Amino acid sequence: MKSSIFSSVLAFAACALATPATVQPLLKRNPTGSFSLVAYSLASDYIDIFYSDGIAYAGDSSKWPYGSITTDVTFVITDTEMITTATTSGVTLDSDTLLYIRPTDDEVLPVGFTGNGITVPSDAVTTNFIFYGTYLMWEYGSGSLSDSFRAKETNVTGVYELYFDFSNLYPSGYETPVVKSQS
Repeated sequence: MKSSIFSSVLAFAACALATPATVQPLLKRNPTGSFSLVAYSLASDYIDIFYSDGIAYAGDSSKWPYGSITTDVTFVITDTEMITTATTSGVTLDSDTLLYIRPTDDEVLPVGFTGNGITVPSDAVTTNFIFYGTYLMWEYGSGSLSDSFRAKETNVTGVYELYFDFSNLYPSGYETPVVKSQS
């Protein structure tokens, strides 16, 4: 009896080893329709990501006294671009306003927005954003994913400037928020 059980187990193991494993492609779980982006771990609850003069901030936009254009925003993801729309009454952003990061080695650089007459840095990237569940990720050309967002509190309590840490430097003085979609 022991011999037949052992033989069955060996036969099953041989079949399992002989069958090639199939690698499934990453399933993109992008939100549908309009959504907000929020940052977790900067406060006791999530805080909204907002637009001010082409830079991304997290916090209460009504407390931000700077910038000629400051607005709460929503996003729609098309292909892998994050199209941005103003939601504050009386504020309009250009229809081609996109979220960007700057994936530059060994630097922690601000997250920003294109459009509206803003000069966009030459290393800014507006594509390859995807969601893993509700988590915002950026996909490298190799297929690896990164969610290396950082935040630094401004001189306004509870308002943070949003950054991207391409090389995972984890510099002192920066928080490590989780950026997610919120319907």
